[in-house]
Amino acid sequence: MTNDPLKAAWQQAKLPAHDDLSGLMRTRGGHPVMSRIRRQLILEGGCYILFLLVYYDFFDGHNRPLYLNIILVLSVACMLVQHVNGYLLAAGQLKAPDIVQSLQQKVRQLKQYAWLSVGSRILGWCGILLFFCSGIRWTTPKYWLLAGAGIIMAIQMVLLWQLWQRRINRINDTLLALKE
Repeated sequence: MTNDPLKAAWQQAKLPAHDDLSGLMRTRGGHPVMSRIRRQLILEGGCYILFLLVYYDFFDGHNRPLYLNIILVLSVACMLVQHVNGYLLAAGQLKAPDIVQSLQQKVRQLKQYAWLSVGSRILGWCGILLFFCSGIRWTTPKYWLLAGAGIIMAIQMVLLWQLWQRRINRINDTLLALKE
C-alpha cells in the first residue's frame, strides 16, 4: 500500500487487450508500410526471377562462357537477397528492454544494411554489365555509352547512400532527444 494515489492507480491499471489494433493488423496483412514493402519485394523479385528464366534464350546466354552466366545469376541473386534482407530488417521487432537501447540497436542494423544495400547493388550491376558487355566490338560511341551508364549508376549509388544516411541521422536525432 502506498500513500501516492498516482502510483496506486498505475499499479491497479489493467493492460489493454492486444485484440484491438494489433489483431486487426495481423488479420489484414500487417502494417500498411510493411504491405507496400512486401508488394515491392514481390514485384521486383518476380521481375528478377523472370529475367533469370529468360536471359539464357533472350540474351544469348547459351553463347556466352559459363563463368559469365554464373556471374550474372549470382549478381541478380545478390540483389534479390538484398531486398529480402531489407524486408526482414523492416519486419524485425525491437528486442531491447527499453526504447533507447532498441533505437541504438536499430541504428547499428541500419548502418550494416546501408553498406550491404549499396555494396550489393554495385556488385549486382557490375556483374550484369560484365555479362552484357562481353563479346561487344567496342567503338568510341559504345565507350561513351558505357561511361554514361557508369555515371548514372554512380549517381544512383550516391543518392541511395545519402538516403540511408538521412534515415540513420533521423533515428540518431530521435535517440539524442530521448537521452536529453
